[in-house]
Amino acid sequence: MVSIVGIVNCTPDSFSDGDGAISTSHILSRASRLIDEGADILDIGGDSTRPGSTCVGADTEWARIAPVLESLAPRVPCSIDTHNHETARRALDSGAKYINDISGNPSLEMVDLVRRYKASYIAMFNPHGGPHLFGPGLSPSGAIENIARWMSSLQEKLSAAGLLSSQLILDPGMGAFVSRNPSVSWTIIDRIHEFRGPQGGLLIGCSRKGFLARNGEKHPADRDEASAVCGAITAKKLGTATKLFLRVHNPALQQKMLREWRGSPSFEEISGARN
Repeated sequence: MVSIVGIVNCTPDSFSDGDGAISTSHILSRASRLIDEGADILDIGGDSTRPGSTCVGADTEWARIAPVLESLAPRVPCSIDTHNHETARRALDSGAKYINDISGNPSLEMVDLVRRYKASYIAMFNPHGGPHLFGPGLSPSGAIENIARWMSSLQEKLSAAGLLSSQLILDPGMGAFVSRNPSVSWTIIDRIHEFRGPQGGLLIGCSRKGFLARNGEKHPADRDEASAVCGAITAKKLGTATKLFLRVHNPALQQKMLREWRGSPSFEEISGARN
């Protein structure tokens, strides 16, 4: 089963669509388009975690996302992209069904919160030590093994804290979140079927990430087709054995690619020469 997670940025400085336009009406217009294009879930974020970003704090984050969540929650299942447990509490009180935490090491407060609200919790692998910290990350050698160990360890930790396996969704990370080396992201896609995820499933967020960049592109949106191909490859490799969530900027193209998929192109064709 594949669920499409549409990305709703409520920040003026997102790497992919941060154009300074953060009025609620503008954001809701974008969100409505995502729903119309086939998004099953909307992931709402008010604190950009692009490389070079700084944490805006819980109050600013909540002020950005609150009116958006209030409007969208009655229409579609909503996820909140936050590592702050106070923001998560407010969001769950306002109807959010998922918390998407990129910290890589959830706090006890966050885990207890998700458990009490019976929400779904998305946890992303993060080798950098925090949500706004970036370094070289993993090298291609041993990357899969490192992520697999983290997945196993986190599942044990959260199970001991009372979180059900069905509530947990794991994200191996993509792009700068996992490594500056593009080969690591490609290796994750190629070997995604080797991960033993929880009952909740796996999330892949490769949409518009830097490892998909090509010479001559004018905007990160030029990466949408490659993003959709990566999603289709991932879905094919996982088959029906694992629930898959694809976090994307362009649901229509991703849905189209999933419908029309007829086999995996070679990595040389998709990721190959950057010339």
